[in-house]
Amino acid sequence: MKERNSTSTLKRILVNCSAQVKEYGGCVAAKVPEVERDMCLKEFLALKTCMLKTLQGKV
Repeated sequence: MKERNSTSTLKRILVNCSAQVKEYGGCVAAKVPEVERDMCLKEFLALKTCMLKTLQGKV
């Protein structure tokens, strides 16, 4: 039961936050191999906010 719930949660996050995932992933991919801490902080924070809203049911 827990596995099904976590799969459903991940699916909701991916559906609701796909634009933020794409932005963050694109930012990181553009910087490889010179990846540094906080280099895509703006994009990460947008993704984090979207994920938290999704988990709280606000999206």
